[in-house]
Amino acid sequence: MRLFIFLLTGLLFAATPAAQLLTGRIINTKGQPVPNATFYIRELTLGLIADGQGDFRTKIEPGEYTCEVSSLGYERKTVSIVIPAEGLALNVELQEKTYVLREVTVTPGKEDPAYGIMRKVISRAPGHLHQVKSYESGVYIKGTFKVDKIPALIKMQIKDREIRDMIGKTFLFEMQNEVTYHEPDRYEQHVIALSGTVPAMFNLSENVPLSMIANNIYSPSAFGGLLAPGSFSLYKFRLEDSYEEDGHYINKILVTPRKKSGQLVNGRLYIVENTWSIQQANLNLSQAGTDARFHLTYHEIKPGAFLPAAYDLSVNIDMLGIKGKGQFYASIKYNRLETNDNYMITANDTAQLAATPAKTQTKKQQKDLKKLEELANKEKLSTREAYQMAQLMEKTVESEEVKAQKRRLERRPLDSLIVVTRDSLALLRDSAYWAEHRNLPLREEELQSYLRRDSLKKSADTDARKNRTATGRIAGLLPGEKISTGKKTYIKYDGLLLACPEYNFVDGFRLGQKIEAGINLPDNRLLSLSPAVYYTTARKEMDVTVDGTLTYAPMRNGKFVLSTGNTTADYAAKNGTGRFGNTLGSLFLAKNTAKFYLKRYISLSNRIDLANGLALHTGLNYEKRNSLVNNTSYRFFGGRPADNLPHGQTGLMPSHSALTADITVEYTPRYYYSVWKGRKFHTHSDYPTISLHYSRAFGTGNNSSFDKMEATVLQDIRLNLFNRLSYEFNAGTFTSARQTYLPDFKHFRTNEMFLTGKSFNNSFSLLENYRYATNDKWLQAHVAYTSQYLLLKQIPFMQGLLFNESLHIRTLWLPRLNHSEAGYSIGFDGIGRIGIFAGFNGLNYESTGFTISLPLLNIH
Repeated sequence: MRLFIFLLTGLLFAATPAAQLLTGRIINTKGQPVPNATFYIRELTLGLIADGQGDFRTKIEPGEYTCEVSSLGYERKTVSIVIPAEGLALNVELQEKTYVLREVTVTPGKEDPAYGIMRKVISRAPGHLHQVKSYESGVYIKGTFKVDKIPALIKMQIKDREIRDMIGKTFLFEMQNEVTYHEPDRYEQHVIALSGTVPAMFNLSENVPLSMIANNIYSPSAFGGLLAPGSFSLYKFRLEDSYEEDGHYINKILVTPRKKSGQLVNGRLYIVENTWSIQQANLNLSQAGTDARFHLTYHEIKPGAFLPAAYDLSVNIDMLGIKGKGQFYASIKYNRLETNDNYMITANDTAQLAATPAKTQTKKQQKDLKKLEELANKEKLSTREAYQMAQLMEKTVESEEVKAQKRRLERRPLDSLIVVTRDSLALLRDSAYWAEHRNLPLREEELQSYLRRDSLKKSADTDARKNRTATGRIAGLLPGEKISTGKKTYIKYDGLLLACPEYNFVDGFRLGQKIEAGINLPDNRLLSLSPAVYYTTARKEMDVTVDGTLTYAPMRNGKFVLSTGNTTADYAAKNGTGRFGNTLGSLFLAKNTAKFYLKRYISLSNRIDLANGLALHTGLNYEKRNSLVNNTSYRFFGGRPADNLPHGQTGLMPSHSALTADITVEYTPRYYYSVWKGRKFHTHSDYPTISLHYSRAFGTGNNSSFDKMEATVLQDIRLNLFNRLSYEFNAGTFTSARQTYLPDFKHFRTNEMFLTGKSFNNSFSLLENYRYATNDKWLQAHVAYTSQYLLLKQIPFMQGLLFNESLHIRTLWLPRLNHSEAGYSIGFDGIGRIGIFAGFNGLNYESTGFTISLPLLNIH
């Protein structure tokens, strides 16, 4: 019996035709290769991308197949092939395209016909976005890159041989994957085979190449919002050609951004009429010395369902003396495709959309469907109607799962939506396996790259063993580092660069170090202890602080902090001049705009999310306070420094103590968040943040005793791709001020020096520190409008630069002051800004000031 089964199995395998090799080259009429062409096999729903030499390859079973061959600028060709038992080598010749345009009336001074076509596409984009319910596919991915040049100065500093040897060499990776998609955005990537020569230092994640494929062109956020409502304010469109191909009319549309921006694309779209879907997209994106070209080819996998069958991405880098290039290919074979049939966008799309049983529709849904049918049947749409139809289409075609996902507040990056598993043999596939399964041949430089791989690895391992301990430890001394001392413990130090972090005329130079030791607890909790010890060369005292922190509820941002110390503190806390900025001002300008007192303190604080977006902050703080005076006048330049006496104060602050309790409730509706390593991080909200704060000091005699209440409303609103509006309103009062000192007052964020670390969006540039601090009532407001194209960026040659521009309005009302500022700034978010501001007292002009903001200086 066993012998019978063995023989039967052998006969069955023998009867199964073995897959044979199909190799091909795509050429033009002159015999020259057509690079990056697409070869699509209909029966297999397999798209193959040809390389730069026009070559492709695959293994398929013997039989008859119908294939579509296409490339930009050439006539699409349909060929029938027969794969014999010994395989097939195929040459396909493509004719350069001769456009036979349909009659299109273009009246001088009137709108280009491309706008009417694009309105049709944009109005139906949500239908195409949600057209696919699920699919299973095989994806072959190949990428290469080459570093052509590195500046000599950088090259001299490179010690790692592996990096030095990269220059002028080609590196590549290949992946064979099984990819499953489920709406709305779940991808399962099973890596069957993985090979390459990319150095380990680049830490290429397996889901990075697939992340590019998962970027759907119909998504409102993809490719600079090209197919999103609002597109007409960002792009200009022109109809270049309109022709018939394989029973479809194709419209070739030139896309040009209205502004020169690294966020906007340019290129061409090929649009299928009636279905108003993308047949091909050839788009370019340029930003900060990097030029990327995307070529996407779509095929009709099912009637009315055009899906990408091949991707081609090329990148050129020419930035800061570094030159390089890369190429990325992907070929896709659809094994199974399930569409949302009721949402198929065909010539009869509205009839199919309305096919949902009327009994299950609400009156609102029936009304929306009626309006959608009315708009879809219109021969011409206005821009407003196209946007309205897109919104109605999105409501109609979105599944309940998609709608539920939109309601969820947790946001995950695209690569985290891709669940990656790896076959146990993925890294062990030999050359015979790749010879059978790769869809692109290896070029000579790629073969050489594989040959170099083993020798480079052996050399790198030897270098690492020699240098791992000594070099690694020495390199960490200057900037500081975090050292793992066990599976759950670590120690971190600031390094020699921060051994002298500050200079001021009270302390002199502060010499010392801050160290942090921590232990990772179960459930992503963390306990850390951070002592900081400094010797003050002018005050000749030790400055010591110790912070103990317990992160006890990472998914609720629960953190408890116990702090104690003996240190100098700014009278304005974090609202005055930053310590690093004061260091520069003191040494180079003799401008000591920060004023200090001595505090010996112990404090407790706790923060916890009561619910998502609703945070509770509580604190208890005890301080003993004493005035301080300058103990040195050493500086590099400038005159005699001012006394350590804040503006508006006529004498030294008496010694006293303060016992203060604080409570703050902060609420942000629908606060989106992400989770990273088991911890919750809030990202953004479409609503303002509202906070209420109450502070009470319990004291008798000459000790601090007061009650203070304040409220704040703030928000950052993204108006569109290029513009945003931010505002902050803050008001409060001391309901009682039985005994208050300058550290108890309400201080406002001021920039007394022309160089500051504070943001222009919520600080004053023309007010002195401390002078207008109050223990009465107050109201302040800050409004900033930021645009990529405001004044200077309207000049064409400046539009490619990366800086943005802002207009600022601020006001501060006190019983004794009505101060306002208006200004303009240019700069780079998070890096630095330059601004000019005018100040007014009521309606009367007072002064003008020039300010530079560098966030690096905002160290307190």
